[in-house]
Amino acid sequence: MENLQQAKSRPSGIPPEAGQLISEAKNIYIIPNPDNEPDSAASALALFYTLKDLNKNVNLIIDGLPEKLKFLIPSADFISYPKNFVISIPNSVAEVSQIYYEKNPDNLKIHLTLDRGNVKKDNISFYFSETKPDLIITLGISDYQNALENKLNSFGFLLDSQVLNIDNTSASSVQNNKMFGKINIIESRSIAEITLDLIINPSHDLIKKEPAKCFLTGIVAYTENLSSLKLSPETFETMSMLMKKGADLGEIRENLYK
Repeated sequence: MENLQQAKSRPSGIPPEAGQLISEAKNIYIIPNPDNEPDSAASALALFYTLKDLNKNVNLIIDGLPEKLKFLIPSADFISYPKNFVISIPNSVAEVSQIYYEKNPDNLKIHLTLDRGNVKKDNISFYFSETKPDLIITLGISDYQNALENKLNSFGFLLDSQVLNIDNTSASSVQNNKMFGKINIIESRSIAEITLDLIINPSHDLIKKEPAKCFLTGIVAYTENLSSLKLSPETFETMSMLMKKGADLGEIRENLYK
């Protein structure tokens, strides 16, 4: 695994292997902090926009955006989720001869006709049949297994994929991150800035207006509306670049703090 010291020894703080992982991956899943922390969620959206523009197959695993971040997406249907849901019953338990369903405004009922056996609740498994991801990018997650604990029935297929772990924390508490990734990038700045560096290392041209707005939102949230001691001269330079790309600081502050 890439460790913190190795990552920080490079001028940009981003190991080149991280960009290589993204370049080589076709199917990518992005998992932000499950508590919908604004810096993490906004950065996940920025990464989602950018990777889509690079013609990657991208899924964003998120329960839902906070109301104050919904201005960052055109509609609720914009974010893609795994769509192929599978219900599995072992042949050793029962032999199903017919399947039909009825759908009404309140629910969907699936009916099974059995030629043999008896199906109990514990015999049935449920999962998504999405293509196994080439890469998972986590943002603001310190413990991967714990973050997926309540989702394993649906997303258990994610556990064996290689992970790019992006997190931010103070140097004194770096041990809080389980360092679960093939590459771990943990720095004491916003997740938006870290993720942005990952994207702009190849080219600034990859940053379009929508991801720029998301990245700037993450920075504003992390710095508590630009009022905290977390601000640095480099942060102001980054903000300037994002505004030149079309991000509207006034719109972001209005939505985050109205």
